[in-house]
Amino acid sequence: MGSNSDDPAEKPPHRVSIAQPFAIGKYEVTVEQWNACADAGACTRIAIDGNPPNNSPMRNVSWDDAQVYVKWLSKVGGKAYRLPTEAEWEYAARGGTSTVYWWGDQMKKGNADCKDCGDPWTTESPAAVGSFAGNPYGLFDMNGSVWEWVADCWHSSYKSAPADGRVWDDAACSVRVIRGGSWREGAAYMQSATRFKYSASVRQSQNGFRVARDMK
Repeated sequence: MGSNSDDPAEKPPHRVSIAQPFAIGKYEVTVEQWNACADAGACTRIAIDGNPPNNSPMRNVSWDDAQVYVKWLSKVGGKAYRLPTEAEWEYAARGGTSTVYWWGDQMKKGNADCKDCGDPWTTESPAAVGSFAGNPYGLFDMNGSVWEWVADCWHSSYKSAPADGRVWDDAACSVRVIRGGSWREGAAYMQSATRFKYSASVRQSQNGFRVARDMK
C-alpha cells in the first residue's frame, strides 16, 4: 500500500494484511440509489448540475452524507453497510496488481473517465457507472469517475498506519480521505496510490462513494 512517489502522503509504502474478509460495491452509489434514500426521508435530496441520469454516480455528497446513507442502507438491507477503509479501498482498486493503475504503469485512453482520458469522456459530468471495463476483481470505476470517500481520518503520511486494514480514525476527526480521482482531474489523480482529503462536512461536485461491508 502506498508508493515511493514524490507525494509524502503516499509514503512510506508498506505491507497491509487485511484481517477480516469484506465485500465492496461493484459500482459507485448511483443517483437512483441515493434518491431511494431521499424518497424514504433518510437522506437529503441533493441537486446535481445537469440533471444526470439515474445510472450516473451520485456526487456532491459529503462524508457525513455518506454516513447517513450507509446507516439507512443497513436498516433496509438487513446487513451492516459502511464505507470501505482506506486499505480496503486501495486493495480493491489495485485488483491484485502493483502497478500505477490496475491496467499498467501508463495512462491509456479508454480505461477510465478522467480529464486526460480522451474523447468522448471530456464532458461536464461523469459517465454512467460501468461504462468502462472492470478491474481484475470485477470492480468498476475505481479510477476516475468520481472521488470516493473512505472511512479513514486524514493523516499526512502512512507513518504509524494500521497494518491490518482497519479504519485509521481519530476521536475528533473532521477531515476525511477521498480516493480515486474524478472525471474533472488528470490521470495523476486517479493512480491507485493517490490520496486526497476534504472536510467531512463539505459537498463537492466531484465527490461520491461506494459501500462496503464485513463478510461474517
